[in-house]
Amino acid sequence: MLINMMEHYVDERLSELLSKNDCCKCEVCVEDMKAYALNRLPSRYVSTVNGEIFTRITQEMESQPTVDLDVAVMQAITSVGANPRHKK
Repeated sequence: MLINMMEHYVDERLSELLSKNDCCKCEVCVEDMKAYALNRLPSRYVSTVNGEIFTRITQEMESQPTVDLDVAVMQAITSVGANPRHKK
């Protein structure tokens, strides 16, 4: 089984940054925001069988500045928040 760790990181940051923004937080908008951000970030796949890879990638993400992650998530919130797929 493969897991894209970037999805986990986007979920965390999206949840945190959404709490500070006044926009729609319905399931459709949140999923659109997540997709928007993930399409602009590199994938970080790990195998659940191999803990060494998981640890190495997690440490790499912690030591790497999270600016790109925050920028992608904020752009997603701004873009989807301004143009939701449903009526406002």
